[in-house]
Amino acid sequence: MDVQLRVDSKGRICIPPELRKEIGDVVVLKETPEGLLLVPGKATDFVEEFRKTVGSEPPRTGKPENWPPSRMKLMWRTT
Repeated sequence: MDVQLRVDSKGRICIPPELRKEIGDVVVLKETPEGLLLVPGKATDFVEEFRKTVGSEPPRTGKPENWPPSRMKLMWRTT
């Protein structure tokens, strides 16, 4: 089934009620080689996602260096 939807002046689209029941409250807009695809998604708890992000270790890109104080002070100097 193909449904043509219009985008209003505020950039919103209105999904017909019969499709909203099928999709649910959260949707994901995916970009595919054929175009954009609207698929059902799942609700996420912002606070829980924030805690996971803040509590996780940052990805390392290499071995950390232990700079001597003289090299650290070079960063504080302004020209």
